[in-house]
Amino acid sequence: MTSAWNQFLLFYRRLPTSTIPILAVIMAVMIGNGLYLVGESNTNTISWTASISTIICHVTCGRPMIDPNVGFITQPLGHLAAMDLLHGHLPWWNYFEGLGQPLVGEMQAAALFPLTLLFALPAGLLFFHISLEIIAGVSTYFLAKRLGLPMLFATTAAILFSLNGTYAWLGNAVLNPVAFLPMLLLGIEMIFDSTNTKNNKGWYLCAIAVALAFYAGFPEVAYFNGLFALGWALVRLFQIPSVARRVALGRLAVGGAVGVALSLPALVPFADFTKVANIGHHTAAIDGSSRISVQAVQLFFDPYVHGTLFSNPNLAYVWGGVGGYFTASVGALALLGLFGKTHRPLRLYLFGWTFVGLFGAWDFLGVRRVWNLIPLIKNVSFGRYIMVSCELCFILLAAFGLMDLATSKKAKRLFTATSSVMLLGLVSIVIAARQLNRGVILTSHRERIIFALLAAIPFLAVGALLVLGRFTQKKWTPALVSLVLIGESFLIFGVPSGEAAKYVTVDTAPITFLRTNEGQERFLDFAVLTPNWGSQYNLNALNAIDLPFPGKFSRLIETQLFPGLSPSNQFVIHNGITGLNAQQTELIDHFKAYEGASVKYLLYPTALPIMSGLTTLGVRKVFFDAKTTIYELPSPRPFLSTKSPSCTVVSTNVDEATVHCPSGGSTLIRTELSMAGWVAKVNGQAVAMTTSDGAYQAVRVPGGTSKVTFSFLPPHERDAGLIGLLAGLFLIATWFYERLVLSRKRSPNVQ
Repeated sequence: MTSAWNQFLLFYRRLPTSTIPILAVIMAVMIGNGLYLVGESNTNTISWTASISTIICHVTCGRPMIDPNVGFITQPLGHLAAMDLLHGHLPWWNYFEGLGQPLVGEMQAAALFPLTLLFALPAGLLFFHISLEIIAGVSTYFLAKRLGLPMLFATTAAILFSLNGTYAWLGNAVLNPVAFLPMLLLGIEMIFDSTNTKNNKGWYLCAIAVALAFYAGFPEVAYFNGLFALGWALVRLFQIPSVARRVALGRLAVGGAVGVALSLPALVPFADFTKVANIGHHTAAIDGSSRISVQAVQLFFDPYVHGTLFSNPNLAYVWGGVGGYFTASVGALALLGLFGKTHRPLRLYLFGWTFVGLFGAWDFLGVRRVWNLIPLIKNVSFGRYIMVSCELCFILLAAFGLMDLATSKKAKRLFTATSSVMLLGLVSIVIAARQLNRGVILTSHRERIIFALLAAIPFLAVGALLVLGRFTQKKWTPALVSLVLIGESFLIFGVPSGEAAKYVTVDTAPITFLRTNEGQERFLDFAVLTPNWGSQYNLNALNAIDLPFPGKFSRLIETQLFPGLSPSNQFVIHNGITGLNAQQTELIDHFKAYEGASVKYLLYPTALPIMSGLTTLGVRKVFFDAKTTIYELPSPRPFLSTKSPSCTVVSTNVDEATVHCPSGGSTLIRTELSMAGWVAKVNGQAVAMTTSDGAYQAVRVPGGTSKVTFSFLPPHERDAGLIGLLAGLFLIATWFYERLVLSRKRSPNVQ
């Protein structure tokens, strides 16, 4: 036994000192997602973003995430991209959404992001989020250590950021780049720490962090994080000797440039797509002055004072602009960390960024107008996307506060005061929340108890801090304070997973029917398999919801399919008799346009009666079960057809067709979106493509028999790929040069 123990100790001593903190971060993330991992909650977002499933819940059927785009976009498009890659196809195009549209260029799918491959797994979304949370936590640990924080407090910061409010609440692609903010800051710190050496590891890491942030699929968040990192770098630049600044600036520039160059294979298709896309409210002038509700302030420190996500109808308007929360105990320690002496300029920057960022989010004192002077800021959802950098500021300040509590007499004296300030803040939050909570009906006594306990979590945490304030002279107090911070973070983070359905059963019968019978044509959804879930199951759906959204398809919707629909980048039929009947009316009024878009089937809730006008037009029932009824249109235009009735078209692949025209040439119509990047070849020769009916692809074919093929590559992608490849080779070559050549020069000669 003693020998085995000695061997274990020997093994343990050989491990890197970071092993335990990294394992602690991994364990914390697993605990935070524990309900999902043990099967008590289900991660399948189809349970609340479509109506084709049956669910069983815990106490109530709540909403586990704020943004439904996790179901409309992140899950189905991520799964499609993963399957394309695993089958050896680069995911340039999505055939299953609307009339088809770019997949890499859509950006939110993160189609070229390495972790997107996890979506091929049944619980891919969960493992995708867990992986990002671990990366965020580990990067934060090494960043905190680089800033001089002891292991315990660096680990605390790492766990807090791995379970941050953005990860807990949003769910969609907004959270994807979050993990690479602390990684980028770590690279910047490594650059400043090595200005007197030839060590290039810092700019390597900066380049990789920048590239991964863009590949992760939400450039607005990556842009905000880049601005924060730029401010961080400027602050740190003036804390090093002037002779070292040129070296630091050079390495920062190289890291940023190489990172952007590595990102071009994803950024260029996105840029090309936005040139011809509807980008929704992002073009609206009002967005430059939009603000989050003042009620969101209450959620920052007592996240469930109004109940769980969307449970309070009086607060429904607030959630759309919320990007996360801080927790009360972190707020108390962040306030304490503001007064410390070490890294004083950096602490002031962290506070200043948060202060100005939140004032901009609320547009308090007109601060948003100042932010709008920065390029591109005016056209983004400021309050949501600024939040993650503010969360990191709070967490790092809290970690500094923990270090001060352990080492500074001033901090020991201030600790009770800052905790008291937070307690007073919580009391004011509860008082302010009473008006919005008044009249809210809870379904059961058990639910009332649970909601009361959730609202009390911040009070319990701050109360524990006040108790520990009586023991600030004890060496163990900072460790217990760390446990309080982590404990509150666990409890707050885990609430949304408790709102998720416990069991989800998808009605696969209508999906199987469509897979068997749809062919190359499309179905129109009536709030059963909402967009873009067709992409999950390789089913062609005319409905689509996305941003960016193809401009030609948007105009087709506005002029031929559903005039007056706003916004037209959300061609989704909402549940409820008003929305469903409005779509039926539009279908009757524009029946030929829908058939012209190759709509073959209508997907109805079985409880929804079909309008008589549709049956008069020849629509007939072909499938039904308890949840879903499918109707067939009489004469949908084939996906591939010709204008000449004498021609025949044979196709077993959406990108290939054999056309036989015995009476002379004709025009082949393909009801796929016409867009730059598509190339058509007739008998192996490239031919001009035109646009039919404002949106569809058209190609002239000669008389006789012709083989026509279609392929898509985003414009300028070859150049972007070449530059990205050269940037990657430059990074690898520089790394090898440093490892092999410079290391030999530093090594003493061996006789």
